[in-house]
Amino acid sequence: MLAYPLFLEKYEDNFIYFKDGSKLQFSTNNKDLSYEEIIQNSSLENQMSMKYIKIDENKNYIPAKNEDAGRFRNEEFFKKIYGKNRQEIEKNLVKIKWLEKSQNKTLWVTKINGIDKKLIEISKELDNLPKEFKKYIVNPDGVYNFRKISGTNRLSTHSFAIAIDLNKEYSNYWLWDKKGNNIEYKNKIPLEIVKIFEKHGFIWGGRWYHYDTMHFEYRPELLLD
Repeated sequence: MLAYPLFLEKYEDNFIYFKDGSKLQFSTNNKDLSYEEIIQNSSLENQMSMKYIKIDENKNYIPAKNEDAGRFRNEEFFKKIYGKNRQEIEKNLVKIKWLEKSQNKTLWVTKINGIDKKLIEISKELDNLPKEFKKYIVNPDGVYNFRKISGTNRLSTHSFAIAIDLNKEYSNYWLWDKKGNNIEYKNKIPLEIVKIFEKHGFIWGGRWYHYDTMHFEYRPELLLD
């Protein structure tokens, strides 16, 4: 409840209740399914099932196989909060300036949960980092993009305008790097950048076994102490 106080009312009898009176089932008893089956149809329990390891907890953490805290997402939960379709989502989009001092790029983000304000604060802090960090954070690949995740029927979190991809040129992505059946963790993003995002409620795709190091998404429920 603490992560989404404007929307969530209570948990009772295996249901999460929203402030408008609607509810979503928490557990669907699908724990015996495979990783691939769960990621395609995650319950709220699945969504909370893996602990996200913050940089301050373990800066040297490398995820074990299929440790992907945050990749399990209950799509109905995000639709309930951010909009069930493109039209509802776009009603809440606002423009912000990214790296106003060093780039001044316009990005469209959602104002729900104050995400626009959080990204503005993140941008200000990143803008004050030494110049050697700038190449990673200029030219972000964007926030809002209503689309499905490649090869799936699931909406990307970019569809809800709650995720940002940084400069692709300095990023690593497991599908780009994969050789055969082996996934060997790679990352070039400085952890100083990651800590700033985490402070404002964003998790990092570099904490995933299926890593996506340019990717940050607003998931405060996974960052509560």
